[in-house]
Order: sequence, then structure tokens, then C-alpha cells
Amino acid sequence: DEGAAEIVAHDPASQRVFVVNANDARIDVLDLTDPANPNLLGSINAVDQFAAAGGINSVAVANGIVGVAAENDDGTQPGMAQFYNAADLGFRGQVQVGVLPDAITFSPDGQTALVANEGEPASDYSVDPEGSVSVVDISDPRNPVAATADFTAFNGQEDELRDQGVRIFGPGANTAQDLEPEYIALDADGATAWVVLQENNALAKVDIASATITDILPLGYKDHGLEGQGLDASDKNDSI
Repeated sequence: DEGAAEIVAHDPASQRVFVVNANDARIDVLDLTDPANPNLLGSINAVDQFAAAGGINSVAVANGIVGVAAENDDGTQPGMAQFYNAADLGFRGQVQVGVLPDAITFSPDGQTALVANEGEPASDYSVDPEGSVSVVDISDPRNPVAATADFTAFNGQEDELRDQGVRIFGPGANTAQDLEPEYIALDADGATAWVVLQENNALAKVDIASATITDILPLGYKDHGLEGQGLDASDKNDSI
């Protein structure tokens, strides 16, 4: 009774759809030439190239290349960004990224892949990996090269960030440990990335060329007690 299909990416050139099968650390590949009758063509298995793969969290497609974010079976250890051919599912290359890669996307020109590494702590906080964003040069997909945009420059600014509205709350955690990148969107020119820090009520701004976090932007708060800003927190329509 656990989820399977999770993230979907479409390749217009091959008319294939790539679906994350979260349970099995694989990507299911569907032929969508006839959209009314999708056909399962095969699958991409992360463990074939990354033996420690414990799951796939994201998939994206650009210029005929499929990007896959595979987490480590040990959730406190680095994961992998993998790249495959969309047309024949052939493996191209892979590179180590941060802990718990949760999302992968491509720059508009398809030459760079960006990976949000959530870096979730162990349940008892005995280990709290740093969150980060990997900026991967895939101009040669057979030899991808990753640079790391991290948050260490903001360590020591925890009180200032909290005052601005950034939620930093992990026991004994510094900024780099506490921030947890989760999703990435890019400007149309491919120069800047915007990264959701979901648990921290903030966004991170990334300069892609230098692989640098340039700003942390709090999202603010909303008073749901005010008229017109109400919140229906129940999943039952007859709760009143």
C-alpha cells in the first residue's frame, strides 16, 4: 500500500514518458506515441550503476538525456546523479552529489543539471548532514562534473536568519545542517536557480556559473486567524 509512480518527465523527441517508481529504485519508461494507449517499454534501474542506491527521488529530460536523482540506501551518505539516453535507455555517466538528492532539473540549454540535496538528519539527530545544491556540468554526459553550492557561508548567522523569518530549529544544527533543499526552478536565462527550503520557510538563490548560494529569502508568515485568511485544516467536509 505504498506509493509507486511519483515524478513524471516527458521527452517530446522520442514520445517517451519517464516515471519514477519510488518503491523499486527504478524509472519505468512508457511509449506515448498513442497517448490513449501508453505502452511499457522497459525500465532504468539505478542499482545497476549505483549499487548503494536506496531509491530514486526525481527524473528530468533535456536534449535526449534523462537525469536521475538516486539516494543512498544509507540516508546519511551521498547520493548520485545519473544520466541515460532517452532513445535507447543506455547509460551515459554518473557523479556523486549530496545527501538525499531530492530533485533534479536541467538548465534551459541542457548543458547543466542541478540537484537539490535535502540532507535530512537521522531520526534522533545523531547525524545531521548538510543540505546543498549540486551544479553538474553535463556537456559530456559520459563524464559529468559536479560543483557544490553549500550554505557554510551562512553558519554563525543563525540568530539573524531566524529574526528575518527563516526557520532554523534542529537540535544543535548550524545553518548548513538545518537547511534542506527540496525543489529547484531556474530563470529563463539559466543564470539563476531558486531552491525551495521547505522545512525552513525560505528560498535559496543560487548563482549557477559560480555554484554559489547568494541569498536566503524568508517566505514570511500568514495569520490564519484574520478574516479572509482562514485555513481549512480538516480533510472532512462534514467536520462542522
